[in-house]
Amino acid sequence: MQINQLKYLIEIAETGSINKAAQNLFVSQPNLSNAIVKLENELNIKIFNRTNRGVELTKEGKEFLNHAKYIVNQVENIENMYSNLSKEKKFILDVSCAKSFDVSDVLIKIYSEIDSKNIKMALKETHTEKIIQDVANMDSEIGIIIVSNLQGKLWNNILEIHKLEFNEIAKDKMHIYVGEKNPLYNNEIIYPYELKDMVCIYLVEEPISVLAYNVEINTIPYFNRKKAIYLNDKETIANFILGTDVYTFASIWNSIDKTKGIRAIPLVDSNVEFKIGWIKRKREELSDEAKLFIELITQKLNQR
Repeated sequence: MQINQLKYLIEIAETGSINKAAQNLFVSQPNLSNAIVKLENELNIKIFNRTNRGVELTKEGKEFLNHAKYIVNQVENIENMYSNLSKEKKFILDVSCAKSFDVSDVLIKIYSEIDSKNIKMALKETHTEKIIQDVANMDSEIGIIIVSNLQGKLWNNILEIHKLEFNEIAKDKMHIYVGEKNPLYNNEIIYPYELKDMVCIYLVEEPISVLAYNVEINTIPYFNRKKAIYLNDKETIANFILGTDVYTFASIWNSIDKTKGIRAIPLVDSNVEFKIGWIKRKREELSDEAKLFIELITQKLNQR
């Protein structure tokens, strides 16, 4: 089946005449008739009944005509879309990113600097497991993830299974996020023993994180498992920290730090380290758009 056969079919149905359709399509009548016969034989259906007045659609022909119109319409939409894009520069960027990491400033910078009217930027803010799925399934070209060294082996295995690679941009020690009602708010540094009697909030966004956090809980000696709150929304966590004396721990890149009244304070003598980086499919070249995004993300992180 060829797209031209479907176009011929539509024209014949609209004119009710093979002769008129041939004139409109600038095709010889025998060639047009042969194209329809081949289509009928291929599909094993009869599309037209030939009469003295011309041609009429059969019941099967009417049903098939609807499908043919849809297919031709979609093909023409695609042709128009890409023929227009090819006339001028286009910019296409698909990224999945950790919810806790704010990249809005990077996207704004890209938008303000690129010279293209044809721009498509898609940012999916989600959890690590979904980011991996997005990149593996080609829903995103790259993904930005943040992982701790305590989760490293788990995530490395998952990336390997999905044939993805992780490229580190930066790393940093753990930071403690507290509000003004927390007695440690004015500290310049925090020691692990100071957290022993405090309640900690964990951001749990995905099934795998529950397992990973349990690993972290069991390996961090100053975490009090009897005093823990599990939430899955960073805005709720921020409000909780602002309104109470609880704390949460995360990397220095956590966007909660931008909330007025919340401080990120370095935790000393901690065995927990965070890495931020980007993932992509193995053996696949990055687009220029993705390279620019990574370059600007790297600059942003190096400025901290």
